[in-house]
Amino acid sequence: MLKINFFHICETAIIENQTGNMSIIGIFANINAQKFPVIHPQMTIVAGFEADKPGSYDVELVFLDEQGEILKSQAKINIGNNLKGNWFNKIVMYQIPRDLTQKIIIKHEGKDIHTGYLTINNK
Repeated sequence: MLKINFFHICETAIIENQTGNMSIIGIFANINAQKFPVIHPQMTIVAGFEADKPGSYDVELVFLDEQGEILKSQAKINIGNNLKGNWFNKIVMYQIPRDLTQKIIIKHEGKDIHTGYLTINNK
């Protein structure tokens, strides 16, 4: 069974090759824009996973709002012998169609294992 220990939206994240330690830079939950559609230059979704056995797990990242799906991507999560694994997905030039709260879902084997939110404001 795969579960999430932490989930953040941030400007960027760095995972150290030798230790797997993650540095998370610029956590946020809101984006303000003057008009729509708008492009957010860069953001990163980071998550810490835990499983009951080591291995590679398939997950799906989905962004959606009340009007439908905005973004979907597939990823592999590597769980080490300590039964944990860190992962990040860098999104460049993210197109935001409108000013609604977006739901960010991480799925594994067709089931939602985590839901986060990104609020888009017209300011």
